Amino acid sequence: KPDEWLPFGSAATIDLWTRWTSGNTGLPLVDAAMTELAETGYCSNRVRQNAASVLTKDVRIDWRAGAEYFQFLLGDHCVGANWGNWMYFSGVGSDPKNRHFRTVSQALRYDRNGAYVKAWLPKIAQLEGEESHLRPWDFC
Repeated sequence: KPDEWLPFGSAATIDLWTRWTSGNTGLPLVDAAMTELAETGYCSNRVRQNAASVLTKDVRIDWRAGAEYFQFLLGDHCVGANWGNWMYFSGVGSDPKNRHFRTVSQALRYDRNGAYVKAWLPKIAQLEGEESHLRPWDFC
């Protein structure tokens, strides 16, 4: 699938990469995951999958960059599990399915009240509105 990924040297790709790694994608569940990862060296498997989905399916950056980034930051890093999960989720290797999470739906299912997102993203916690943690662009 390398032909589907953006070239890594362009200014646009570097901007997308920087926004993903710094937790500034505009998708609260992913931004909370990347913030938690940077601050603690951990994030749950569910949010890891959402972060992988955004990087590889939406931003279209090569999964190996994400795997290396997680390898660098994860305190519970296991080479086989990390790289295997990134391959699996990215649709390369022995099980090439298209796994594309809808992160707003994932947040609704797994963080319905926004406790996780609000814990890691203080700006979201300040927004008023029952669904502000799902789609903050509607509440700003």
